[in-house]
Amino acid sequence: NEASGDYGSVSGGQNNEASGDRAASVSGGLANVASGWYASVSGGQSNMATSTAASISGGTSNRVNGTAASVSGGYRNVAESASASVSGGQNNVARAPSASVSGGYNNVASGQASSVSGGQSNEASGISASVSGGQNNVASGQASSVSGGSGG
Repeated sequence: NEASGDYGSVSGGQNNEASGDRAASVSGGLANVASGWYASVSGGQSNMATSTAASISGGTSNRVNGTAASVSGGYRNVAESASASVSGGQNNVARAPSASVSGGYNNVASGQASSVSGGQSNEASGISASVSGGQNNVASGQASSVSGGSGG
């Protein structure tokens, strides 16, 4: 374990790194990295919080690159814009500011303030667009929504 940034901390686990310039922290787990200012990884394995105030609660191979963005858990989820969030699931991406994916598999929230609640291979690409679930659905207009079913 290594804490190399000012006020950084690693509380436990194995092969964890807190290297942000200001108060980055890793609480435990295996091979986690917190390298942004005030970034934190609470646990899990192979997670990386690389931007200011980024946080990852757990899971495996999750990435947070957006300022004040978060991933709560799951596997291979990414929050890559300011205030974006992914709650769980697998291979989900919150790509735009304030976008969110709650869970599911291979879902993308790419419009500002868009959301995908779950399902598989859904995308909310319009501003404030939402997809509640289902499979292969796309909500691309501003404030548009798809409740479920199967598209494409």
